[in-house]
Amino acid sequence: MELSRVLIRGLAACVAMVGMMSMAPAHAISFIGKWDPSFGAGFPGLGWRGEAIFFLPNPCLVESGWVLNTDSCSDSGMKVLSAEVEFYKVSDPTNAAFQETLLFNVPSSAVDRMRIDGGQLTGVDGSFLYSRSSTLVLAGAPYTSFVQFFEGDLAWMSYTSDTPNGVVTGFSDPNPSDGRPVIAFSVIPEPGSVLLVSAALLMIGVLARRRPAALPR
Repeated sequence: MELSRVLIRGLAACVAMVGMMSMAPAHAISFIGKWDPSFGAGFPGLGWRGEAIFFLPNPCLVESGWVLNTDSCSDSGMKVLSAEVEFYKVSDPTNAAFQETLLFNVPSSAVDRMRIDGGQLTGVDGSFLYSRSSTLVLAGAPYTSFVQFFEGDLAWMSYTSDTPNGVVTGFSDPNPSDGRPVIAFSVIPEPGSVLLVSAALLMIGVLARRRPAALPR
């Protein structure tokens, strides 16, 4: 019985190790990037937290530095799969009346290059090829549209406003007072890896609960 328990415990540990190894960057092709700055002078008082999903072909993960989308490892396979930008009022961030979400949910292959360091994505030069309109007065509604793009480790937005005095265009501030719009990249584990690790941890927990009490000396 004790030998069987040891073997099962060892198997669970091996499963957990394999699962965790498969969650490492070397086996991942999708990354998530997040940022949360204020917009700047274009729309004072507007915050824009966002996140985007980036796709990088597996063969490029072994490269180091900037890799072009036209390089052989990518073969034009680099993409920005989606992005979600939440506008909010900086002075009242929880007030739903001053919140709005723009969805860039049509994937874009307009990616010039990506930067890889140690199997991790650390920079993207690319954008979406379409705009999304805002309905939030704080963001210039109803005549303002936005385009999301990326330059290295920074997130940017350009905007176009149709005002009574003509069309006004501009960009988000790369150096707002509350901090630069730097993207924090992290790997997205493959679903199978997450399930594998969860199963192993569950097995270890069950074995721990079933461990017999020590005999009195």
